[in-house]
Amino acid sequence: MKKFRWRFIVYAIAVIYLLGDLYLFKGPLRSRLDRSSAHGEAAKALARREGIVATVNGHPIRLEELDRAVGEYCLKRGLLPEKVSSKRMNAIRVLVINELVVDRLIWFYSQHYEDSLPELGSGAEVKSFHRAITDSTGIEEILTGQGFISGRLEKFLHNQAVQRAWIEKVIAEHIVVSEEEIQQRYEEEPEVSTLPERIRVRHIFITRQGKAKGRAESLIRVAEKRLHEGESFEKVAADMSEDTKSKANGGQLNWVTRDRVDKDFASAVFALNDGEVGQPFATTLGWHLAEVIERKPQVRVAVDKVRLELAAAIETEKRQAAVDALISSIKSKARIRYFAEFIWVE
Repeated sequence: MKKFRWRFIVYAIAVIYLLGDLYLFKGPLRSRLDRSSAHGEAAKALARREGIVATVNGHPIRLEELDRAVGEYCLKRGLLPEKVSSKRMNAIRVLVINELVVDRLIWFYSQHYEDSLPELGSGAEVKSFHRAITDSTGIEEILTGQGFISGRLEKFLHNQAVQRAWIEKVIAEHIVVSEEEIQQRYEEEPEVSTLPERIRVRHIFITRQGKAKGRAESLIRVAEKRLHEGESFEKVAADMSEDTKSKANGGQLNWVTRDRVDKDFASAVFALNDGEVGQPFATTLGWHLAEVIERKPQVRVAVDKVRLELAAAIETEKRQAAVDALISSIKSKARIRYFAEFIWVE
């Protein structure tokens, strides 16, 4: 009971002190809270006056920069900003401001490490940028529209190259692919190294387009009759097929797999035996008469045949994970402040 009584007395004294500090005597805790509140209001006033939507380690990201980036985001995705709901537009603006924050952090770090990076030139990037603009007379207008001050393009592209080089340097050791990883992927994902069944096929094709109902079928029946009378497939295809890409080659489509052709076409031709000419059949495009020339069964290739593809897939996955970890790390160490009321739109 004594322990409980003393603990109660200590808690009571602490509560009385806090209440006195906050509401009666304006002690150090109240003063600190007042200063913090004043600082917050001052920061909001500055953000409103200067058009600041966020700060990264004290460096501002301005509203005009966010608006321009949002415009580019919508343009790349075929969105008309005026047609986008305010709810979705706010979600886009939050996404874009976070991308700008990451870009700013990467810029901070890459500039710090620039001296340790290989020498970079932006000449190729500048030439590529100019080649992408068909109307060279309007380049200054385009640059202004993208927020560039005249003559700053080369500096911008150089900074972009530095940032890419810094990221590659930081993540390099994390994206190395070992032989053991390649072998493990080969064993765990057999579908990657499996070649599906393939057939070499030729066909005679009659389109429905521009023809009266039933006319395409009538023509394919004429082709079938000529084959039954002994004419060669090549001759009939050359005379009658409306597939301009294959008729000059006797109707040959070369090697095809099920997933590379129309579903109805695949169902019909893969059911044929080698050397067999099937019955006329229809697809959404028109009428066909097909012959299977040769077939190769499904087969799994050796790991050496797919080593490069497997290594590339593993490296891509590792690269994404490494970049995500890098971004998470630099954000956790940064001082980032958002002014949400200036980011959102009504």
